[in-house]
Amino acid sequence: MKTICVTFGGRECSLKILFKYILKYKKYIDEYKIYVATTIQSDIDYMKKFASENDFVTLVYVTNEEGEIILDDKNKIWDSAYKQCQEEDSVYLKFDDDIVYFDETLFTDFIKYRIENEEAPLLFPTIINNSYFSWMLEKKNIYNPYYNKSRIGDTWPSTYSRIQPIINNNLSNKELKIGKITAIGEVLCPSGWGNLKYCVDLHNQFLIDLNHKNIDKYKLGQFKLYDRHPISISCCAWLGKTLKNITQKVGNVFDDEPWLTIWMPTWLNTYNEVYGDCIVGHYAYYKQRELGLDNTDILNKYTNIN
Repeated sequence: MKTICVTFGGRECSLKILFKYILKYKKYIDEYKIYVATTIQSDIDYMKKFASENDFVTLVYVTNEEGEIILDDKNKIWDSAYKQCQEEDSVYLKFDDDIVYFDETLFTDFIKYRIENEEAPLLFPTIINNSYFSWMLEKKNIYNPYYNKSRIGDTWPSTYSRIQPIINNNLSNKELKIGKITAIGEVLCPSGWGNLKYCVDLHNQFLIDLNHKNIDKYKLGQFKLYDRHPISISCCAWLGKTLKNITQKVGNVFDDEPWLTIWMPTWLNTYNEVYGDCIVGHYAYYKQRELGLDNTDILNKYTNIN
């Protein structure tokens, strides 16, 4: 089975780190698809250069019905990409363009588990700076924030119970929008998503543990997401044949995160899973960057990891 990596790119400042890891583990990668999703020419040029220097890398431009390249409508780019990522002999591993850490076990243990366990639509590793996983790390006393703790995992089950009938009554309805049926704090954690100090504190703790080779404590084991938590899909894997079968039943992906983590599992009465013995570092939510994360030294610290 082929291993195809996918990234919606992106920002050069973080792609530099991601590409370092892609090259480090390229022996495991049959193809790396980078979907161009930015209008910033310097970022596009950086991705072009990387693709031209590596024959396993493909730069993909999504076009509309008139053949015009789409760069500024990320939803259309994402939705088009998922239609293309359904080869039956392939396993797909998605990286956001600001994934800043992973190790070899992502391509060995994680992908092996993904291939051998076909039932789950999506499989997630433990993701550092992902609001759901931040809550999990708190619950297990692995991470103890100096600032406000997360409650998102505690409150979500009641939110999901309330919206589940709405989801079931809107099968494949593109008018179904997460922001129309939930309040912002029900999905986007005020601490794990929208608090800069929390984010910096979490990254710094993880970086200290990483430098001291003490990250095994972040491993969360294997479990199913029975409450269909709206996990940010910063890094995840799916089987092409599984996604193809799913879209044949409930239609194409739209607005990818809620569709993949809430709508589709509800419609099909299935569950995404976590293989939490692999650990991935995610740099930032857009809100954290708006609040000033780029003015800190966090990205430089990840850049300097050996």
